[in-house]
Amino acid sequence: MPHIKKTTTSIAVTLTACAATLGAFAAPAHADLGGATGPAVRAAAIVNANGSVVRSKGVVGVRKIATGQYCIRLDSDINPANTVPVATVQWQSAPWDSSIFVRPDNMASCGDGRDVFVGTGIASGARDIGFHLIVP
Repeated sequence: MPHIKKTTTSIAVTLTACAATLGAFAAPAHADLGGATGPAVRAAAIVNANGSVVRSKGVVGVRKIATGQYCIRLDSDINPANTVPVATVQWQSAPWDSSIFVRPDNMASCGDGRDVFVGTGIASGARDIGFHLIVP
């Protein structure tokens, strides 16, 4: 019986050491919605036409507030008023005459200055279109 106890303890110690070693090499955890990485950007997101997030970095929420209108909430350490956000429509869901507009939401369309506002549409008006957003 003591031999079994000693072997079990040895295996447990070995497994604990292996787990600690592997943890040191694991990818960092992401507090973002989609867990994307991007060392040269503060925030980025791929957002579907319905407002769902494919993946993101530095984004804590996306709300679709009306047809073709989206509010992207950035991490609390990013001040949208000091950013130059860039957006483009998704290739697979966008008609050829698509338009996209982006601005830090200092006009409060989203109800809070912590958001970036994205508007999508076509020549005849607002339309739900998926997009990519980058905040360098």
